[in-house]
Amino acid sequence: MSSRPHIRMLEFIDPQAVPAVIFRGLFTALHRCPRLHTLDIPLNAVDIDIDPTAVSFQHTSLQHLNLTCLDISDAKAIARIIFSALPSVDRIFPPNKRSSDVCLEVLRHLESFRASTVLDRHVAGAASKT
Repeated sequence: MSSRPHIRMLEFIDPQAVPAVIFRGLFTALHRCPRLHTLDIPLNAVDIDIDPTAVSFQHTSLQHLNLTCLDISDAKAIARIIFSALPSVDRIFPPNKRSSDVCLEVLRHLESFRASTVLDRHVAGAASKT
């Protein structure tokens, strides 16, 4: 994929598509689309091919992520990846009702990570004042 610096919205719409894109491929594409703010992609969220605790890439302009996935193997790991690599994503949209429970679980973990970060900053700020 060549560089596409001006793309702001990207959708792959095919209800019959089997999710084949894995996180490594997603991040490769995001490197080439620095202004992308909305992404709708069939993602393979079962085969997690990166370490959720060691994500070194951040794409800060992506805000809306529509995950079309048949299944998610580890909601907490997916939330950690999104939290670390896609810090501006505030919502994840499920592709259908069947996936909404799994997406809600990912969102709960995502909110928990954000809350702990805010608390850590608050505690660190209070400690530095003493």
